[in-house]
Amino acid sequence: MKNDVLHPALISNRPLVASIIFVAIASSAIFLLSSAVSAVNADPRDDAYHYMKNGIDDQLYNEWWYFNGRDGDTHFMLTFLLSDPDNLTAYRWIQVQVILLQNGQIPILGSHQSRGFGGDRNSPMFDIDKNGFSSDQEGRIHIRGEVEDEATSELFRWDLVYEAAADPWYAIPTQTKTGQSGWMKWLVYMPSANVTGSFTIGNRTVDIDGTGYHDHIWGRFPLNDPQFTWAEASNPAENFSLSYREIWENRTEDNPKTYLGIQKDGESIEFSGGQVTANYTDYSEYAIDNATMVHPARYSISADNGDWSLELAVGVFESIPTVLDYPRPMLDRLDLQQLALLQGTLRSKSGEEYVFEERGFSGYSSQLDLLRNDGV
Repeated sequence: MKNDVLHPALISNRPLVASIIFVAIASSAIFLLSSAVSAVNADPRDDAYHYMKNGIDDQLYNEWWYFNGRDGDTHFMLTFLLSDPDNLTAYRWIQVQVILLQNGQIPILGSHQSRGFGGDRNSPMFDIDKNGFSSDQEGRIHIRGEVEDEATSELFRWDLVYEAAADPWYAIPTQTKTGQSGWMKWLVYMPSANVTGSFTIGNRTVDIDGTGYHDHIWGRFPLNDPQFTWAEASNPAENFSLSYREIWENRTEDNPKTYLGIQKDGESIEFSGGQVTANYTDYSEYAIDNATMVHPARYSISADNGDWSLELAVGVFESIPTVLDYPRPMLDRLDLQQLALLQGTLRSKSGEEYVFEERGFSGYSSQLDLLRNDGV
């Protein structure tokens, strides 16, 4: 096994890691329907706030909006998380978290938790105190916020605009089982986006003019339960986007829970279930507290839906560990937010071929206690 490039500040400072909740299951992913079923168009109401109290597993309700982006050697990830909105378990999370990575610099990490929030059921809009996002009449999403950098306590602000470069589609438009219990829905609202704006750290400003991605997940399930692998990349100039996800629980050889979707030149190409085969070929490991995390570092994916075939290789080159702590005997949740290289070839049965090599994002999520090596 090889070791990832991990930031020591994240590994050595558990409170820091625990405060930065990255929900890798969010976010990040794709339109994943059987080739026999048409993909479902989405409108702004689908990316809106969905929680409605009904007295059935309200304590298991989770909803989050995930945004990422890159501009050259600058990468960033933002998550707006709502978990147990009515605080029925006393472990409610109403939080925004942000990670900014720049080549050769210590990562900038921040989060803000609140007791209240505001949401809109008709359009993408969510507010957590001074942080939030909203859409305009042209469908662009404006994201703003401010937190303190966990390492330096400097004020960390952002002001970004996401403009879709590909159509929204539902990854999971109907409830699907996830984890040991529960269900989720999954919308990839912007599989590819043009992102402009800036981050400000203290007196330093980082201007952004790059490529982004945005998805949205909601459902009723224990947040520390599901286990996922995911990857995504896009190139707006090439009218190309790709996202992949595998739900590890409840999968069988006859019913693999793998989902893969591509948009190329306005055409949606979908693979799922038995049409997709994933081969995890290389693993990395590292220690955090008294636990060892083993996760896929390289994997290959083959897919064929009868009209199109795909050969894809995903290689992780940097990982950011984040932990969601739960009191004993509940299991903690460990998520890896990763930078990855996606390389592949897409072929049609009519002879078309598209070869790509794109920097993107990937992730792996698991229960940390499943990997405890100290028996505690």
